[in-house]
Amino acid sequence: MKNHRAFPLAAMAAALAAVYGPACAQQDDDLNWLTKPSSSVSVGAGYLNKDAPQFGRYTGVRDAGTYGLLNIDLNKLDESTGTWVRFKGNNLGLENRDMRFTHERQGDWGYYLEYSELPRFEPHTVNTAVRGIGTASLAIPTTRTNGPAEQLKMKREMLGAGFTKQLGDGFDLVVRAKSEDKDGARIFSRGTATNAFEFTPEPVHSTTRQLEAILGYSGKQLQMSAIYYGTAYDNHNTALTLAGGNTTAFSGTNALNPIALPPDSQSHQLALDGGYSFTPTTRGSFKVAYSRATQNDTFISGVPLAAGIAPDGNLGGRVDTTLVQMGVSARPVPKLSLVADLRQENRDDKTPVRTYTVTGVTAASSFNGENQPISIKTTNGKVEATYQLQSSLRMTGGIDYDVKDRNTSAIRSVSFRDRTEETSYRVALKRTMSETVTGSIAYIRSDRNGSDFLNNVLKGGATGSNLIAPLNLADRERDKVRLSLSWTPTNDLSVQFMADQTRDDYSARTANDFGLRDGSSKNYSVDVSYAFANDWQASGWISRNDTLANRATRISASNPWSSKLENNSDSFGLSLRGKPREKWDVGADLSHSEIGDLYRQQAISGAAVTSLPDVYTRLTNLKLFASYALRQNASLRFDYIYDRYSTNDWSWSSWNYSDGTTLTQAPRQYISFFGVTYIYRFQ
Repeated sequence: MKNHRAFPLAAMAAALAAVYGPACAQQDDDLNWLTKPSSSVSVGAGYLNKDAPQFGRYTGVRDAGTYGLLNIDLNKLDESTGTWVRFKGNNLGLENRDMRFTHERQGDWGYYLEYSELPRFEPHTVNTAVRGIGTASLAIPTTRTNGPAEQLKMKREMLGAGFTKQLGDGFDLVVRAKSEDKDGARIFSRGTATNAFEFTPEPVHSTTRQLEAILGYSGKQLQMSAIYYGTAYDNHNTALTLAGGNTTAFSGTNALNPIALPPDSQSHQLALDGGYSFTPTTRGSFKVAYSRATQNDTFISGVPLAAGIAPDGNLGGRVDTTLVQMGVSARPVPKLSLVADLRQENRDDKTPVRTYTVTGVTAASSFNGENQPISIKTTNGKVEATYQLQSSLRMTGGIDYDVKDRNTSAIRSVSFRDRTEETSYRVALKRTMSETVTGSIAYIRSDRNGSDFLNNVLKGGATGSNLIAPLNLADRERDKVRLSLSWTPTNDLSVQFMADQTRDDYSARTANDFGLRDGSSKNYSVDVSYAFANDWQASGWISRNDTLANRATRISASNPWSSKLENNSDSFGLSLRGKPREKWDVGADLSHSEIGDLYRQQAISGAAVTSLPDVYTRLTNLKLFASYALRQNASLRFDYIYDRYSTNDWSWSSWNYSDGTTLTQAPRQYISFFGVTYIYRFQ
């Protein structure tokens, strides 16, 4: 008899559990962190070493000292019903904080509540003796007085809510509402002549409300949305009332007092937007919309009106806009795709014409004291074809057409044309040169012209000057070339290059070429990303942007002069992410920009003209971080930010108002910000 010894299964299980149990448990934990929703809370503090007017312009981190850092990200999922509950709060210890609560069931319903704050600090130091800043009543010193430093600031507070609901049979409903309050003060002044402007900061206290409702339908061939969008602007300050001031600089006592502030307004729009698939390769799109914008806020009281002018209660402003748009895209054969669009927008300004002033109106005036409603009808369309050629070459050609019809008053300051037409021709080639290299080149030629220019007529009926064609109406020839190249030699390295150049010519109208003569822009950029290893990635970019405008004007008929305005900027950025050790994650971001604004002026004939000083601005920002894992669900993060701002901007660096108020800023601002946060994650 052969004896068999039974293997002890219990002992085997115990042995396997002893060997693999901890590993399996660790794998389960890791899997849970990857597959189940997790939440986190980060708490910490930051320290700013010195005042930073530019760095803290929109964050509130501008005064030297300590700041609280708090971020919350909560996520909970009921897997049995597919219901999510989320709450996210960012920068809760700072002034640019935001919060959002979301409760939704996937594929059924959802709603959200959100709140955010965004400050805007005036970067210049304001020294003023003006009192009542931030209110609708200001007291201005009667003699030139500098005064103590004041901090001008505006703050936006936004409260929003919305919900979605799937209604069945392809229908769904989306409703979003938002109310934004703006409060504070911003730079403003009154005056009528150079060096006679008094500092009268505008009080800002307004509410803007928006409501959007979308009823959508999605069928097999037809998708469409019925949309309502409405806005209402309510300015709680109707006028700025002033006391004191220099009664010598202004004729009479406080001639510009009170000063009306932006009036209330409303707008409502109804739209139908959608598309229909005629065949698997042919689809049409359409949109029709009607909107009405009104401005019927009551005029301010206390403003003396000239004889013959009635206040009439309000402007009675009304602009009705209709929009009709349709398009079709098709692929009649595999190698050919076609696109065609046609769009017409009719902006009908129904604001009544009234006389609002007779002050300064004479027979030689280029204005008559009336408001000027402007209606514009815009029709534009395009056709485009793309064909796949041999050798992996794809060619695209298209024509764009745009025409605008406008109205105006005969009595104006400059000449006018009631119709402009612009046609653009474009051709592009794109080729896949190898498995790793793709390049494209495109050329666009645009030509804008229109009806004959109309001379302006003076109030007395005489023909006025006709020297300058307004920029938006002038004949213009535009040539634009764009080149792009993408190279991906390995999975770890990718390079993108882009260059475009545009040239505008406005010189086709007058012998003197007053106004803008020509302009150009050049933009170049290179982006590179590279993965050194699984735990180390780097990226970088560099760009060059040049914009140039040549214009001409005149001081008198015998002294015309030209100006050459340039804006040049060179920028680059570097980014690095890595994991030097198991518990460490590190990163760095560096960006730098040098911006130049050049003003070259010279006389065409007559007396010499002095150029304005050039302005140069340099911006550097370095961000470093390191995160250390204390355990699986907890870590410490260390942040360091270095920000450097320097400029020789003369235009606002030492501005003096006639009442003695000054605006100044430090030409060099270097700051360091240190932060440390404790991050706790849980499920």
